[in-house]
Amino acid sequence: MAIVVDKAKKRQTIALACKELIVNEDIRSLTISKITKHAGIGKGSFYEYFENKEDLIFELARNLMGEYNALMEIKLSETDNKLEKLKLFASFFYDYKYKDLRKLYNEFAAISLVTPSKEMQKFQMDCFNLYSGWLEQILLEDDASLEMQAISKQLSKILISSVKGIYITCVSTGNSDKVEEEINSFIEFSYKDGSEK
Repeated sequence: MAIVVDKAKKRQTIALACKELIVNEDIRSLTISKITKHAGIGKGSFYEYFENKEDLIFELARNLMGEYNALMEIKLSETDNKLEKLKLFASFFYDYKYKDLRKLYNEFAAISLVTPSKEMQKFQMDCFNLYSGWLEQILLEDDASLEMQAISKQLSKILISSVKGIYITCVSTGNSDKVEEEINSFIEFSYKDGSEK
């Protein structure tokens, strides 16, 4: 009797086995040979589950971002202060404990900008919708008036886009050490401005 392999589970297993390699290796020098050696599989097996190394990075990003999202949802529910929730949400972009995930996210973001697939675009949109939903709920905590409900959807999208923009600007201009300061300054300004209305 033939052994039935859960292809999705096998993809996940191979991708997770390569996490350390992908996080520590420059993506440009990462070869299929290095990946297969690290994962303990043959090239034929690799191509049975992945189209290329970018597909492997996407699988790893999808899995690790899923874990991060579940953890962040718990952390947000355990925090009472609205400003602290906003900062906690943005901490992905500067907190040291997310350094490896951020590197993986950067690689995935570059791949999805240069060679996007429908699946990558859907994943990006799902994450964006999840995060804007979190922010929308945070914004509505103190004021669920009809007026606030009307603007919270747009405001949550603006906040996400602005925080990502600050991160990209700081990193791409060689000011990675300023990310936390710049993002938190923006959040505090936005929070103060919003709370005075």
